[in-house]
Amino acid sequence: ILDVCAAPGGKALHAAQILNGTGMVEARDLTEMKVELIRENISRMGFENIRAVQQDATCFDADSEEKADVLIADLPCSGLGVLAKKTDLKYKMNPETEVAALQREILDAVCRYVKPEGTLMYSTCTISRTENEENAGWFAEKHPEFDLEWEKQIFPSDITDGFYIAKFIRRGR
Repeated sequence: ILDVCAAPGGKALHAAQILNGTGMVEARDLTEMKVELIRENISRMGFENIRAVQQDATCFDADSEEKADVLIADLPCSGLGVLAKKTDLKYKMNPETEVAALQREILDAVCRYVKPEGTLMYSTCTISRTENEENAGWFAEKHPEFDLEWEKQIFPSDITDGFYIAKFIRRGR
């Protein structure tokens, strides 16, 4: 399992827990500070089937091509689904189009890491159609080797933040 924008590591740690000591999870993030945060959480949890690596998700890593059974791409986003908890976000938001372009750049690079018949999970913590459904549609059109299996938009409520998730399966050869 490969988590490409992993800090602070919650999803990657959960994946390692589900694997129950089998397999391997690689949790990547852009900066050494974020990677160190992941490492601290790995240490706290005591898992041995997970490692943290500094890697820019926009840069293709040829050594990872077709190596992942599951790729988790919970990408940087506008955060419109978590404004209730992080009200400061509205003062430093990037235009949705800029963030959507970054998401596409990352998806273009990392989708090649998924093995044939593997899974790519794309998610954000926003309710932006541009960053969610439109990016999923763009990805499906640009990468016909992936089928969109399902997608779900959750809106913020009293019990949950807003987020989006789409599951893609890479076709076999």
